[in-house]
Amino acid sequence: MARPYIFISYSRQDRDFVEKLADELRDAAIHTWTDLENISAGQDWAKELERGLLAASALVYVSSKHSSQSRWMDAELNAFIKKQGRVIPIVIDDAGANNLPLPLRRIQWADFRGPFQPALKSLLDGIRGLQGSSPIATPKARSKGYVFISYADEDANFVADLKVFLKKQGYAYWDFRESERDYQADYSLELEEVIKNAAGTLSVVSPEWKRSATALQELHFSREVQTPVFLLKVRDPGPTLAIAGMTYIDFLTKGKDGFSKLDGEMRRKGL
Repeated sequence: MARPYIFISYSRQDRDFVEKLADELRDAAIHTWTDLENISAGQDWAKELERGLLAASALVYVSSKHSSQSRWMDAELNAFIKKQGRVIPIVIDDAGANNLPLPLRRIQWADFRGPFQPALKSLLDGIRGLQGSSPIATPKARSKGYVFISYADEDANFVADLKVFLKKQGYAYWDFRESERDYQADYSLELEEVIKNAAGTLSVVSPEWKRSATALQELHFSREVQTPVFLLKVRDPGPTLAIAGMTYIDFLTKGKDGFSKLDGEMRRKGL
């Protein structure tokens, strides 16, 4: 096949999803390769599969409750990684998120567990990035720069209000759930650069934040690289060694008045 294409690695039990995905990718002018589409009756299935795999521009790995039981998917992934191919994982159910193969766990994946179209857009950004246009948008520098938001999913409602406040005050922000990502970059390395270049880190403190290893790593790394940290206490996490002795902004008892305090603290830090 002369034109560039994307190889889709999947379990046959996820065929309905993959057929829909392939149709959507074709509508977006992305050429795809699947065994159902590209292997004709009478052809040597294993040879055609190998040929299709090794000539692909990238591999989309469909992670699901079925993929972890597929020896063929393991073989496809290992062969593609061996030839130093670029892989974009996608997750279609909770089991898929929990059972990603070890080589893919540090690569940002597109999440199809929710609405299809936003996940498709994320996947298309990743694919098009491989074709020459970077899918990651560096946070646009405003006069006050951007801040990194560290939080647990359970605090998303508060974070939505926080983003409104930041926009009104002239701050940009970086949130991995919303900001465009580089799907081929090691997530930890990308996050290091984001935090290093941020004007500050806003840590939304709650019981779930406390239990998140990632959130605590973001806090410790921010302090290590001397990015100013602002603790926003939205729900009581209980005694927490990681933030013992640190000053926090109280949203628990003061509610939205906490935003005025946050604004003052950020100005005091020169943001």
